[in-house]
Amino acid sequence: MATVMKSADVNRGLARLEPNVPRVIEDAIAICEVPAPTFREGPRGEFVGRRMEAMGLPTPRTDAEGNVICEMPGHPDRATVVVMAHLDTVFGIETPIKVRRDGDRLHGPGIGDNSMAVAGMLWLGDALRNLPGRGSLVLAANVGEEGLGNLRGAKALWNQYHDRATAWIALEGAMSAEVVNLGIPSRRLQIAYRGLGGHSWRDFGRPSAIHALGSLISQTAQIRPPTSPKTTYNIGGISGGRSVNTIAQDAELVLDMRSEDAAALGNLEQQVRGLVTAIGDAAGMRSEITVVGDRPGGQLGDEHWLARIIETAATEIGMKLRWKSASTDGNIPLSHGAPAVTLGVAKGDNLHSVEEFLDVAPILQNLQLDYLVLASVLLRPRG
Repeated sequence: MATVMKSADVNRGLARLEPNVPRVIEDAIAICEVPAPTFREGPRGEFVGRRMEAMGLPTPRTDAEGNVICEMPGHPDRATVVVMAHLDTVFGIETPIKVRRDGDRLHGPGIGDNSMAVAGMLWLGDALRNLPGRGSLVLAANVGEEGLGNLRGAKALWNQYHDRATAWIALEGAMSAEVVNLGIPSRRLQIAYRGLGGHSWRDFGRPSAIHALGSLISQTAQIRPPTSPKTTYNIGGISGGRSVNTIAQDAELVLDMRSEDAAALGNLEQQVRGLVTAIGDAAGMRSEITVVGDRPGGQLGDEHWLARIIETAATEIGMKLRWKSASTDGNIPLSHGAPAVTLGVAKGDNLHSVEEFLDVAPILQNLQLDYLVLASVLLRPRG
């Protein structure tokens, strides 16, 4: 690995990154300003596809899920790598997006999660395109990573490339000097209460779906999941009722649950399901639970060859890494036992908030790490 990283061919590509950092930033801003809510990523995907062509990368294609895929063929006896950077954001089409730059900071909803990663992926492809003897590189601007997208883009990519890919790299724009090697499994439930409803004055005393939902929210908030393995929950949206003077006939919420351990996640879900039923029965309401998201998890071991490549690359550029757990597109290949990690591009905060911002100062070093990892894998013998 150290020999690969010191080769003249590898370093020629590496040298292309620094002068192109301003273009990475320009592309990230342009990508961010094309709205891309989950399930409505089409316009941004088209923009990225046109950008690929303008850069002289191979003509991309769009698959049935909406993933924009640029295949860069290479030596058949070398490794194939799939790089994923998701197009979608958590922000609705109504959210105004205009990126503002203040020194080394970019401010804008979705600039780090995940426009910077998509831009970084494009320029990594540019740096790697002429690496002699490399294997095939697949650049995928994918859909469905956020919210109820349920990793549908990554799942579609797995179905297309699982028998060819040697390794999988997901990119996240708001990660710096970090590597995700543990994909957090999650479970998303839509929970509803339904009843007769009625008039707030004439039918006072009839059960209200909103009141039942309030009880569920209150009692769910009393659950204390384990801190090790880290296990979390979040009620991310509620709806229901018709008017201020109507006893609510129906109401529902969506609940996100995650854990580093599948058994702990199962225990949490069991507790929640028990509360849902008990509260519904006590209130005289019909309860309904629908699974709307089910993300599998997995882990890349510390001694895996891909982990060793990453550590060697970090040492080469003087970067101290932090290995961590998260839920990303990398969950899908990890869940199948395939070598996969998630790498970063820049440093961000206030993600999933309209106050999101990104520090662009670490871009070059992160792209150098990403490039050296990709080059090292692409030059490995296939299989």
